[in-house]
Amino acid sequence: MHWKGMGVRLEIEGNGVTVPATYLPRVWMGSKVSEKLLPTRIRPLSAHLKLTENCQARCISCDYWKTRWNDAIDTQRAVDLLNEIGELGIGAVRFTGGEPLLRKDFFEILAKANTKAFKRVIVQTNGLLIKKLHKEINASAITDVAVSIDGLKETNDHIRGIRGYFDLGLEGIRLLEGKNVAISITLNRISVSELEELNRVAQGVGAHLETNILSKSLFFLKDADYDVMWPKRDEVPLITNFVRGTLKRPGYEVDYITKYYNREPLDEPPCVLGFTQVFVMSNGDVLTGCYPLKPVGNILRESLGSILASEACVKQCMAMVRRECPGCTCGVETSLAVQHAVSGALFELKKLTQRENQEQKVHAAAAT
Repeated sequence: MHWKGMGVRLEIEGNGVTVPATYLPRVWMGSKVSEKLLPTRIRPLSAHLKLTENCQARCISCDYWKTRWNDAIDTQRAVDLLNEIGELGIGAVRFTGGEPLLRKDFFEILAKANTKAFKRVIVQTNGLLIKKLHKEINASAITDVAVSIDGLKETNDHIRGIRGYFDLGLEGIRLLEGKNVAISITLNRISVSELEELNRVAQGVGAHLETNILSKSLFFLKDADYDVMWPKRDEVPLITNFVRGTLKRPGYEVDYITKYYNREPLDEPPCVLGFTQVFVMSNGDVLTGCYPLKPVGNILRESLGSILASEACVKQCMAMVRRECPGCTCGVETSLAVQHAVSGALFELKKLTQRENQEQKVHAAAAT
């Protein structure tokens, strides 16, 4: 991240969002010096929407597929919500799930909403429907597609519980045009020896690799098979060497991952996700960038703007900075970057340059 001039350019998720010049410095000072310096108005940089939490995969690392979820946000409310998010100045929207492409009205929602308000429209998908829906994706306002793949063919299909998942996902990726594509892997024991090859596979289909780490505190992971997934101590260096050497992640992230997977005491950073992200669940509940905490409102009863301005929302975001929560690893790289603001700024500037170069290549390829 870096702070410059009359606005702040924050490259968390590559959003390229401009917020008032004092906002992020106040988040940093409030998390480092005194919470009295924290912003009193919540201005998220990205919104994560779960228009459905249903999923057709059968992952051993997730419980979503075990429940039949009710999609409470209808088409028109989803359109209105997207428009409101844009009007609030939130520059990026990420559709997650469940599997977002299971919503039959998904592309209708995108077509009716004013998506020009967003710099990035991201879809986090298991990839099983990309091949079927690639024409709709290519013609839509979607800018980024993140496909969840957790290893090479046999390993991934075992973890994800669907035979043919890996091949179908890659076939779909190859059909995408003009999109920034990521393969998202949750770092785990089963595929620890496949990371370098999976990175080469990602590059071969024009994608880059991004990583997540396992978490035990999320409601949709409570029955996940972590005894199988959690790396042993002698396997952790394979992960950290890959993250440091191949993905070029900053040292403070590598140190955190090392201690986390070794189950060593962690110096947890103040959590700033309440000030940078907002989550909307499929039942309309609004979360302050944190799944384990209680909702602060519901968009089926009130506007998102009024929820973000509420005392309950502000208090919970401040409590997150104090880490008055069960704890999780979602978005920990954001909180670590704020904690290590100087080194984080240098890393994010480098990443921004790389992303802009990649975007130029994508646009050039699309134009030919």
